[in-house]
Amino acid sequence: MAHFMRLLRLWLPLSALVVLILLFVWPLLLPNFTMKDLAKNAPDLVVENLHYTGVDSKGQPYSLMAAQATKPSELKGIYDLVKPEGDIVLSGGSWLDCRSDFGRYDEAGKKLWLGGNVQVFRNDGLQVRSDDVQINLNTHDIWSSKNVEIQWDSGNIQGKGFRFLNSGETMVIDGPARAILRLQTSGDSDKPSLP
Repeated sequence: MAHFMRLLRLWLPLSALVVLILLFVWPLLLPNFTMKDLAKNAPDLVVENLHYTGVDSKGQPYSLMAAQATKPSELKGIYDLVKPEGDIVLSGGSWLDCRSDFGRYDEAGKKLWLGGNVQVFRNDGLQVRSDDVQINLNTHDIWSSKNVEIQWDSGNIQGKGFRFLNSGETMVIDGPARAILRLQTSGDSDKPSLP
């Protein structure tokens, strides 16, 4: 044991000295080598069963989940997602839930792009289906320029794209669009009630 300790006392300082020398000599030996070269060869970070929670600029909690998240080494704050699902609880108590086959999350911009069998659900029964949806988590705007089908208890709408503005209070459907509405009358009025 004493022999082992003597070897450690000798090798540890020598190892530290070699590392320090390499740090100073390496740039002289390979002047064109930079840390960017090292970063190019770094592997992508892969996280299984991602669960990310946060609070938006209005203090509303949201969460983002995915079966797998990959952070490409060459992109800062960007995550590629497999089977992502995100939800947010809005200040009025309503909520939105989105899911798709794949997506990309931009951490700095708080933007989420969803692709492939995208479904958006709202607590009042509204359902949106499209192949491509973009979400701004700061403004709560949701939009798409792809074909969309929207269903809720009062009917359904098909269009060439859509936008939910003002935290989902305003819905704009891009045309040409087709709507089938099931209008109901209240007992007090002849006017139809809309959602």
